[in-house]
Amino acid sequence: MEKIVSVLTLSSIIGIGCILVGFYYPKNNVFNGLILVGLCILLGLAVKIMDHLIDEIKDRSYKMWIIPLAIFIPASMAYLALTEEPVIGMVIGTAIGLLIAGKLDHPMYLVSVILFVILIFITFALNVINIEPTTFYIIPVAAMGSFLDEFGHDKWKSNKITKFVFKHRFFLKAFAFIGFILGFVHLVHLVGFLCFDIFYDLVDATWQNDIIGEKFMPNGSKGRLNE
Repeated sequence: MEKIVSVLTLSSIIGIGCILVGFYYPKNNVFNGLILVGLCILLGLAVKIMDHLIDEIKDRSYKMWIIPLAIFIPASMAYLALTEEPVIGMVIGTAIGLLIAGKLDHPMYLVSVILFVILIFITFALNVINIEPTTFYIIPVAAMGSFLDEFGHDKWKSNKITKFVFKHRFFLKAFAFIGFILGFVHLVHLVGFLCFDIFYDLVDATWQNDIIGEKFMPNGSKGRLNE
């Protein structure tokens, strides 16, 4: 348990530190971008923890954390969408891909997605944000990348190479990079996405090798994390 606690603590400090620096220098574009990076780090941690709480941990006292995480995740994403407009397309597109792939298979996943959409709709109705046409290009691309990664992971997980490729979301990363090259997203958005992905995988890798897996997971479930 010490490993996962240490990783979560250190990662949270990094994420919060980035956010504080960004707010301290709001007029500096570089430092201001750290707000997005910091939130993406925290979101990577939160989403993967929520995954494990839903799929693996059976202890009710730990499952209580699902509710605050289900609120924090869409609220943070909605804030990013208010300040970084391409985030709207990236989040909605990814969610659509996961939905088609059958991965939004728990009520709290759907609650998070619906809450995000409601928050965006309210801010749009109040003219707080304007949705640019590029967002509607990003949505189908992000949906396709998300779906292909999930479909490939389930379809070809017996092969080590394809398992590695799809587990680490090759298509979503490739499409994000292409979006950056084409100018649909900026460098800070690409960096934020990669930070989310890195810390998401960091939690997963640490979780698999930590004693918490043996203490709270039923027999055999730890092995399923590698699928």
